[in-house]
Amino acid sequence: MPAFRKIFVCALIVLIVLVPLCADFERTAAPMDEGSLLVYPELMLKGEVPYRDFETFYGPGNLWALSAVYAVFSPDIFVERTVGLAYRLLILAAIFMIAQRWSTPLAVGCTLLAGMVVLPSLLAAYAWMGGVLCCLWSIWMIGAPESKWRVFGGGVLAGGALLFRPDLGPAVIASALPLFFLMRFAQRRCYVAGAFVALLPLAWLTLLASPREILNNLLLFPVVYANPGRHLPLFSAEPYLICLFFVHIAAAVANVIAGAVAVYAKRSDPAARVLLGLALFGLALTHQAAQRIDLLHVICAAFLSISILPLSIFVLLQLTARTTMSPRKDAILATAVVVIFVDAFVPEISGYFRYEFIAALRNETPKAVFIAEHGRSFPISSDQGAVVLAKMLDRLDALASPGDRLFVGPADLRRTNYNDTFIYYMMPQLQPATYFLEMNPQSANRPNSRLAADVASADWLVLDHVLDVSTEKNESMKFASDRPMRVIQQQFELCGRYGPWDLYRKKKVASL
Repeated sequence: MPAFRKIFVCALIVLIVLVPLCADFERTAAPMDEGSLLVYPELMLKGEVPYRDFETFYGPGNLWALSAVYAVFSPDIFVERTVGLAYRLLILAAIFMIAQRWSTPLAVGCTLLAGMVVLPSLLAAYAWMGGVLCCLWSIWMIGAPESKWRVFGGGVLAGGALLFRPDLGPAVIASALPLFFLMRFAQRRCYVAGAFVALLPLAWLTLLASPREILNNLLLFPVVYANPGRHLPLFSAEPYLICLFFVHIAAAVANVIAGAVAVYAKRSDPAARVLLGLALFGLALTHQAAQRIDLLHVICAAFLSISILPLSIFVLLQLTARTTMSPRKDAILATAVVVIFVDAFVPEISGYFRYEFIAALRNETPKAVFIAEHGRSFPISSDQGAVVLAKMLDRLDALASPGDRLFVGPADLRRTNYNDTFIYYMMPQLQPATYFLEMNPQSANRPNSRLAADVASADWLVLDHVLDVSTEKNESMKFASDRPMRVIQQQFELCGRYGPWDLYRKKKVASL
C-alpha cells in the first residue's frame, strides 16, 4: 500500500478513536492524581526540584515534559489533558506502524482494539502512558537494526521510557533483547549509547536531589513501604476486572508463544523478533495490574497484549500455511477472533466503547462541574461540592496573604491515604507547606516523618473529612502517630466548615 494511503488509514483510525476521547476533556478529575500533574510541573518551573522539595513516586520524564508544555501554554487542566491525548494517540500510531509491517488491514484491527481497550483510562497525562509510548516507538526504531541512527534513536527512547517510569525497566529490557541479540557489536554500542544519553538528566537530578532521596522516592517507598497500603488483592475486584486480568494473561502468553515460534522458524528475520519483543513487553506490564486490581491499572497492562493478539494469530496462520485465504482475509479473521474472544469474556469493554462513541456523537457524555479561582479551573463531580468548595476557596483567598503557607490533607492525619492536591493548583499565590503534596500510606505518616513539622510550618490548613473513610482491605487501614493532630489542636483554630472541608488558620501568638 502506498505511503499516503497508509497515512490516510491511520488518520481515519485516529478520528474514530478521537470521537469518544475528546469528550473526556470535560470529565471529573482525580483530585490527587491529576492534581499532581498540574502542581508539580509548575513548582519545577519555579525552581523546585522533585524528590528534594516534594515527594513523588514517578520518574521525572513526565514532569519535565509537562513543565515544557506549561512554560509555553501555562498550567491548565485542558493543556494537561491535551498532553495525555497526545500520549494515547502516539501509542496508537506506534501500534499501527509496527503492525503494518505485516499487513495494513491487520494494523487497522490492532489499532482499533487498542483504542477500544484504552478508552476507560480517560485523558490524564499519566507517566505510565508516556513510558509505554517511548518503549513502543523504541521497538519500532530498532526493528530496522541495519540503521545505526535508528538503533541509536531506539536506545534514546528506551532510556526515555525509564525516565517516565523506572519500574518499566524489566519490560524495556525484555522488549529489546530479541533484536539486541540480532544486532552486530557496533549497533549494540549505538543502542546502549542512546540509552545512556537519555538517562544523563537523571544523573544530574540525582546530584541535585541526593542519591538518598532518589532511592527513597523511586524504589524504597513505592515498592517496599507504601505498596502494602496501595495493593488490592486480585479477587477483591469486580468480576469483570478479574476476567479482564486473565484475558490479558492469556493474550500475553499467546503472544509470547507466537513470537517464539516465529523466531524459531525465521531466526534472522527482524520482523519475527519485533513480534517477540512486543509480546515480552506486554507480558512484562502485568505487574501494573497485579499490584492494584482496579480499572485504570488493569487497562494500562491489558490494552497492549490484547491489541497485538491479532498479530500473533496472523503470524501463526501464515507460518502454519493451513489456510488458503489471502493475507488480507487472514488479518480480518485474526482480528474477528480476538474481538469475539474479548467480547465473550469482558463484554463491558466493547459495551463501554459503543456507549461512549454514541454519547459523544449525540453530545450526551456526562460532564463535570468546573470550579474556578484565579483564572484556573478544575472539574469535580457534583454541583453541591462545587458550591461549597468555591466558598471555601473564596474565604481562604480573602483571608490569606500572598506568600502564606498552605497545607492540604485528610482531616485525620494518622492515615495519609489520599489528599486534594489540586487545591495547591487553585491557590497559586500561596506556598505549599509540606513535602507531601500527595499523600501515600506509610510514607507521609511513616515513623519519624516530617509531617507534623510541615503542618506546624503552615499558616493555613485545608482538611478533607471524606478522605478519612478507607474501605480498602490493606495496610492503609492502619493508624500511625497522632503528632500532626496534636499540632493542629495546639497551634490552629477552625475558621470555617464547608461541607467535608475544614479551613484552619494559625493561632496568633499574643505579644508580651
